[in-house]
Amino acid sequence: MIQVIVSASVFAVAWLALTQGTTDAIREVHQYLTSNSFTAEEIARFDGGESVATAATPGSGEMIAIAAVKIHAPRDRVLDYYGQMISYVDGTTTLAFGRFSTPPAPGDVQDLSFDREEVEDLRACKPGKCDIRLSGAGIEALRSSVDWSAPDVVERVNAFARKAALDYVTAYQSRGDPALVTYNDRSKPVSLLQQWRGIVGNAAHFQEYAPELKAYLEQYPGGSLSGGRDVLYWVKENYGLKPVISIVHGVIYQPPSRADRAFVAQKQIFASHYYDASLAMATLLSATENGVPVTYLMYANRSRGDLLRGGFGGVKRNVLQSQARKAAQETLGVIKRQLEAAVP
Repeated sequence: MIQVIVSASVFAVAWLALTQGTTDAIREVHQYLTSNSFTAEEIARFDGGESVATAATPGSGEMIAIAAVKIHAPRDRVLDYYGQMISYVDGTTTLAFGRFSTPPAPGDVQDLSFDREEVEDLRACKPGKCDIRLSGAGIEALRSSVDWSAPDVVERVNAFARKAALDYVTAYQSRGDPALVTYNDRSKPVSLLQQWRGIVGNAAHFQEYAPELKAYLEQYPGGSLSGGRDVLYWVKENYGLKPVISIVHGVIYQPPSRADRAFVAQKQIFASHYYDASLAMATLLSATENGVPVTYLMYANRSRGDLLRGGFGGVKRNVLQSQARKAAQETLGVIKRQLEAAVP
């Protein structure tokens, strides 16, 4: 009888702790959404299982997209699927993908390539005027080292690009932020290091939710992060304009002291078009609903780029905001549908 009472008591305490954890997770998500200007109606839709998203341009050269969804699946499965989505080549949006080794190896970039049209753009490149984002030194090296009259000029340019990517990532793995490129494709050079620091300085939630992850990215490769794993990769994507080749430093982080959550940070360290800098952060919180595991997935992307400056800026920013909001909402919706469809 005593054993039954003790067992019942232990169960009650465990259930109370589990329920409290779920309540805390819901409260945390609601506070996050409210602080990012989601309406009561949107939060109610989130509670009902819909993916919700918003986007804003707080400054002329910066845009923020935020989205959230509740997924009826354990956090580990959501984290695994999220990682798979980043690397999934569908041939429509994601055209190619590759991971960098430590140290980087030629096989890491064997599929990295510019299209013939972009090779023609590169032919005309000079410092201060180029349709592809490169450093001044990179432009000069390209112009002087490639035989532009050769019949295989496309492959020669791509061989140059692959080696340049390997050299760049090798330098980043060795020196971190000081190795970041200064783009010199426009009349005014753009320092990726300065843009990255500006983004991090504006990302108050990054400091609030994962200060140790923030410090790790800023100090890389000089610091350490218990529970963290680095993934450096390149990806070629098409969103309806020119294809963008990006190089990203990703960190998958599961805090040893917080078993209820995990983070995926994506720090862009190069982009061939449009972006000056970008930081994406996914936060995954574990909870239960009616005794079934659920995961709250919150996503935020803060980016800067030349599409957000100059010209018909107001109209352009409105269009980009709408596209960013829609893309974030649909991406989280796809993750939810795929994972819930697979749950027995």
